Order: sequence, then C-alpha cells, then structure tokens
Amino acid sequence: MYEAHTIEYELGQDNVQVLGFDIHNPVFAISAGLIVAFVAFTLLFPESAESFFGALRPWLTSTFDWLFMGAANLFVVFCLFLVVSPLGRVRLGGPDARPDYGYAGWFAMLFAAGMGIGLMFFGVLEPVYHFQHPPLGIDGADTEAARAVGMAATIFHWG
Repeated sequence: MYEAHTIEYELGQDNVQVLGFDIHNPVFAISAGLIVAFVAFTLLFPESAESFFGALRPWLTSTFDWLFMGAANLFVVFCLFLVVSPLGRVRLGGPDARPDYGYAGWFAMLFAAGMGIGLMFFGVLEPVYHFQHPPLGIDGADTEAARAVGMAATIFHWG
C-alpha cells in the first residue's frame, strides 16, 4: 500500500554559508534584490513612491478583486477535493504515523487561534471604529452614547 520514494537530492545541498547564515542563493538573491530596490526607490524618491503606491493599491484591489475572491474559493474547493478524493487517505509521516491530536483537539486549537487573532486585531479597532461611526442612528456628537454603543457592539460581536 505504501511505497517509499527515494531521490538523490539532499535538502540544502545547494546552499552557501555566509556570515553564519545558511542561504539558498537564487531565492536569497532575487528576494534581497527586490527588497533593496523597493527601499531605495522609496527613500530616494519619496514623493514619486507615495503617488505610485497610493495609486497602485486601489488599482490592484479594483482590477484583481476577482482573483482574490477566486483564489480563496479555489483553495477551499481544492481542500474539499483532497478530503473526498483518494489523496485524502494518504498518511503523512509514514505508514505507521498516528496523529498527535484528534478532531476535537484540532477544532479547539483552530477555534482558539481564530478567536485570539481576531481579538488581537479587532479588540482595539472595533470599539474605536464604532465610536467614530456610531451605528443604529446614534448621534456622533453625543460622545458618551457613541462610546457605550462602540463597546456594546464589540462585546456583542466577540462575547
């Protein structure tokens, strides 16, 4: 049922040692070159960079919005395909490998991670947003009502 495949390539065999770092040359050179070019452009031409990047983000999000949504949906469909196809039976880690955690444990970890990152990100943002833009027809000039509604909306959303 399970047949191990062997290859001659060893992980990291093309890497070089520079200042104690293990570097894969093609990946590092391309990444470092792009980062240096980006930083140099931004530092040397701040006005041009501001106008360029200020126009780039709205253009990217309006032109490729279909790609962002499509890629996320395609990823979900691909994961569902893996679950129901024979590839979903492939055991990672070898024929005798067993999972460290059950389904309930995985669900609990993923739920806790999702709640944690949500609270870290929206814990400050959401009350401030609802304070600045009060929902439910609350008058924005009434700061006490806006504060109360901002906190109430946050507690309603996050428990």
